[in-house]
Amino acid sequence: MAFKGMNPDQGREVATGINDAAGQILDAIDAVTNVVNSVEWVGPDYDAYRDDWNGFVSGAVNQLVEGMKTKADELNQHAEEQDSTSNQQ
Repeated sequence: MAFKGMNPDQGREVATGINDAAGQILDAIDAVTNVVNSVEWVGPDYDAYRDDWNGFVSGAVNQLVEGMKTKADELNQHAEEQDSTSNQQ
């Protein structure tokens, strides 16, 4: 009989990599956000830019990171299911 399914350890390893990458994205965005929020620039253009940046971070970036975490969780769930199935055979 041919192997069918996933290697749960590899699945968990990939999920960990996805979570690590999401953390690296957050770290990079936090560093840039600190620079954006501390730049010496006064006036409505800066206010608009800063608000746009912070909206981008709380919107698109947050969705990306949350999506990555969701996919990592799904992969971990599949690994658990594979362990369960394999242990029944």
